[in-house]
Amino acid sequence: MNTIREVEKINQQELERGIAGTPASWHSQYRNSPWVYVGNLDHQLTEGDVLCVMSQFGEIEDINLARDEDTGKSRGFAFVKYEDARSCILAVDNLVGIKLCDRSLRVDHMEKYRLPKKLLEQEEAKEAKNFGAGHAYQDTELANKYSMHQGQDLFSPDAANDDDDEKEEDRLLEEKKRRKEEKKQQKEQDKMERRRKREERRIQKEEERRKHRSSKFRRHDNSVDNSRDKEEERRKHRKRKHHRRESSEDDSESSSSGEDRKRRRKSHKRRH
Repeated sequence: MNTIREVEKINQQELERGIAGTPASWHSQYRNSPWVYVGNLDHQLTEGDVLCVMSQFGEIEDINLARDEDTGKSRGFAFVKYEDARSCILAVDNLVGIKLCDRSLRVDHMEKYRLPKKLLEQEEAKEAKNFGAGHAYQDTELANKYSMHQGQDLFSPDAANDDDDEKEEDRLLEEKKRRKEEKKQQKEQDKMERRRKREERRIQKEEERRKHRSSKFRRHDNSVDNSRDKEEERRKHRKRKHHRRESSEDDSESSSSGEDRKRRRKSHKRRH
């Protein structure tokens, strides 16, 4: 924390005196060193996290996040190498004392820094590896008859034949691509045709159901009308039957009254 405050104090004094960015600045003694020290890092941060933070001020060439050899966990500090040493000045001035994961970063110049011996051996092994032309296809079977060591002679008599072979191969590829497109279009047409048929069947079934419902309703209406007609016939029949009963009663009453009148006349004649 004292180092952080000291760097902030020096930067503030240079700004007040107007010597920031001049040969009189304290950064000038580190102008040939592209390495910076980044300390007080959270132990959960990885190399990628440190790169994301430090790459804001320049292209990074190398990084060494110190880790425990037994557990592999971060020890909380790293060394970062910039492509341009001037990026170190920007990183120190802008990142010192900032909060990252609730911890104040300590960023400072490294005048002389060398990678650990183990990392140096790994870097030298990578540089010693042959990365010549075609190294990405080394020990790989190529699609044509040529190899990485013996290519095509464009001036040989067979070059024209080779060109014809290439044209024929291109034609075959185009033909294959065309057939594939036609097959795809045919599948789309078949799919649309099946969809259309399904829609027609659905409409037909819906029409049949509608007709069935309408016929059912008509039969119901006819049955209702027939029941009404039957009820009317029964009502008329009961009415006629009642009328006949009344007329027969009237006839019986009239016949009985006529007989009474005859008997009364006969009795009247006998008296006289």
